[in-house]
Amino acid sequence: MQYLINDKVVHPYHGAGVITSISMKDISGELVECVVIKLSGGRAGILLPLFSISESGLRKVSSKKDIDSAMKMLATEGEELPKDWRRRIDVLKERVNSGDPLIIATAIRDVLARSSISKMNPSEKRVLNEAVIVFAGELSLVRVVTLEEAKKLIHKKVLGKKKTS
Repeated sequence: MQYLINDKVVHPYHGAGVITSISMKDISGELVECVVIKLSGGRAGILLPLFSISESGLRKVSSKKDIDSAMKMLATEGEELPKDWRRRIDVLKERVNSGDPLIIATAIRDVLARSSISKMNPSEKRVLNEAVIVFAGELSLVRVVTLEEAKKLIHKKVLGKKKTS
């Protein structure tokens, strides 16, 4: 896939951002053509060699329709997560690192649904925070809002579900 400066992209582990430059960089004494991505929300940027982009999972941001579907997912009934906390964290991390907004939304939905039954442990809180940051980053780029506004939209959607249940 061809990437250009100012393309809005999503990296499955680092989240959403904008390509700010494509240039030659010195990596371990070798000149390599790289894309520089400024991550949303003021987080640090990432540097990806062009030859490794396809393996990295980098993709262009989702369509508005796909983001809207993911937002609707937040308001659906949560599914049960594994009872063993280590397995539960693995399942949640796998969803967050999928890079797919619909799957990330299920992680947010399910961990919050579980938290209404039992207190979240610190690992669940960390995964939830990462899921919200990754999802909000893409939401902010698609809907052209700030990261904070995107986080508020996510929380409003989740809280709206609880009010109607």
